[in-house]
Amino acid sequence: MEFDPRTILVPLMFLTLVGCGPDEPVEPEPPPAPSTGTLKLVMRPTWNGAPFVMNEIYNNVNDYRVKVEGIKFYLGDVRLLNGSGNTLVKDIAFFDLRYNGDTVTWTGVQPGIWSGLSAGFGVPQALNDADPIVYPPGHPLDLANGSYWTWATAYRFFQFDGRYDLDGSGTAPPTAPFSMHTGLNACYQEFNLDLGGDIVVTAGSTSTLVIDMAVDKVFYTATDTVDLATENQTHGTNLPVALELTNCAVQSFSVE
Repeated sequence: MEFDPRTILVPLMFLTLVGCGPDEPVEPEPPPAPSTGTLKLVMRPTWNGAPFVMNEIYNNVNDYRVKVEGIKFYLGDVRLLNGSGNTLVKDIAFFDLRYNGDTVTWTGVQPGIWSGLSAGFGVPQALNDADPIVYPPGHPLDLANGSYWTWATAYRFFQFDGRYDLDGSGTAPPTAPFSMHTGLNACYQEFNLDLGGDIVVTAGSTSTLVIDMAVDKVFYTATDTVDLATENQTHGTNLPVALELTNCAVQSFSVE
């Protein structure tokens, strides 16, 4: 009988097809359970306890008519506190209240029951002294935020701008400008804030904290007053006014 090579080729092709078939499906590994939570911080401006509206005209503690046109500031080294310790939430955060408030969302927050918050009003010195080119787009210290003093190679911690009229019963729009920008390391001020109750951060969940900034109180404390008639400009050179304004701003924060 004459040998036909096709009798061997056909079974070999079959074996080859079987050997190249798809692998058995492998069940994917389940993702690890989250170990940290998320904190949403809402910065809510008010005036005498009511919602604050940017560019509206208000009468301040001196009965001057004021129109606030801009509020920007940094909080550094933000931590949550309880009776046994603290946890770092964010090294630096930037707030711009031009739209009558601002909200930031922080991930990677340590779970726990927290009753207080600590922060620095401004930019911590290590970050303030760094070359701003190291901060990528979207970072709180990105140059695009317009908060860097090139002449001082430092950040403006608090920018408070607007117009005023010393006549509290006037009717014309206020025209005299005030522009007070604090900065430089001497103006960095740490403070603690009682949350008025516990905030619970749970792994895999989002908790919300609302902080009120009483814009009316940015003009005064229990012992001092920023008088726009004589104190309406500071840009890193008028340190006494900058420190006075910083003290006022810090005590304007509260949590209901």
